Amino acid sequence: MRAITAALIFLTSLPISLQAAAPVSEIGNEPGYTPAPRPIPVPVASAEPQDTAPPVGDTHYQLQMLQDEVRTLRGMVEELANEIKRLKSRQLDDYMDLDRRVSALTTAGPIGQSQGTPSSQGAAAASSTGSAAKPAGDESAHYTQAYKLLKEGKTEEAKTAFKAHIEQYPNGTYTANAHYWLGEIYLLQSDLEQARQSFNTVVSSYPAHRKASDATFKLGQVYHLMGNDAKAKSMLEKAAAGDDNAAKLARRYLEQNF
Repeated sequence: MRAITAALIFLTSLPISLQAAAPVSEIGNEPGYTPAPRPIPVPVASAEPQDTAPPVGDTHYQLQMLQDEVRTLRGMVEELANEIKRLKSRQLDDYMDLDRRVSALTTAGPIGQSQGTPSSQGAAAASSTGSAAKPAGDESAHYTQAYKLLKEGKTEEAKTAFKAHIEQYPNGTYTANAHYWLGEIYLLQSDLEQARQSFNTVVSSYPAHRKASDATFKLGQVYHLMGNDAKAKSMLEKAAAGDDNAAKLARRYLEQNF
């Protein structure tokens, strides 16, 4: 009896359990259902950089750029050299023009003061020397001719003429000028030792001459170009102590190079 009762209870509860769970086939057949896609693994790139050789074309391009820069720098150096040469030539022209004007004034002064009658001049010359004195105009004409050659750009001919003037008029009125312009010619030709000797002759033998200040400034420049900075600075400071044009140039040169 108990067994029958238990069996009935089991059979009664069986349809409820079967209705509660839906068949698997019905889940897949429901309208609008889409199965979730499976994730596809994505390979992760390594963060470490890989060493790669530079393309051959880049090296060739860099070499071309360096060659272009070298050519550009060479062109700039040539332009600067030409500019320096032009400035030196212009400076020489300025000095020559200044020397011409001052020399004209210097020549006019003594001649105007010493003018007299030809007989009185001849008598004075005869009484002082016992013979006819050589006219001062010869020296002036000789120097003017040498100076003219220099101004025309005939430096070699001018150099020969200035040397001849010094030999012919060792104690003349324009001898210091001749030494100075010889120094300018030698400096223009980059003959530093000869330029040093010429400017030094003006400074040491004609300290009161009006070209002494210019020669002092130029001598300082020559010493600087020769690499003797101590003497260069000494001469430039000496020239800069004045109040003329050479002093201004000396002060500027000191500021730019020392």
